[in-house]
Amino acid sequence: MTSRKPSRTRTGIFVWTGIVFILLVSCGVGLSLVGEGLGGRRALAHGPLGTFTPTGRECGKTSCAWLGTFTGADGTATEEHVELKDAEEVRRDDPMPAAVTDVRLDDEANRPTAYTADYSWYPPVVEGALFPLVGLGISAFLLTVPKRQRPTAVSP
Repeated sequence: MTSRKPSRTRTGIFVWTGIVFILLVSCGVGLSLVGEGLGGRRALAHGPLGTFTPTGRECGKTSCAWLGTFTGADGTATEEHVELKDAEEVRRDDPMPAAVTDVRLDDEANRPTAYTADYSWYPPVVEGALFPLVGLGISAFLLTVPKRQRPTAVSP
């Protein structure tokens, strides 16, 4: 009688749970990145033109983003709590700029976002498309590792 079967079952459950988790996270992050890039593309193509006036910044672990008020070029459209997406990276010690002109608003997103003309929308789309592929590669690796390390049967 062998005692290896429960161990293999637990290992299999752990590996499959890890694979499902990795695939779900990588697809979620990928979709988020693609959504950000396509939102920027939509705003730059069809969003209302206006001015962004920063009122503060929101910082994460590695970078910050300007928050402020968007005012349409005709003065009728005003949106508060708007995040500015720009080609420049904002750091914690950067001085707050004056009003930023020639920005376009994406008001269809969960959080209104303004995009400058130099925002490049395709890197987030490409990264978002590659992220699930990386998750798939890691999952394939996890599938092959337990098969390689199976113990050999010891004959009596």
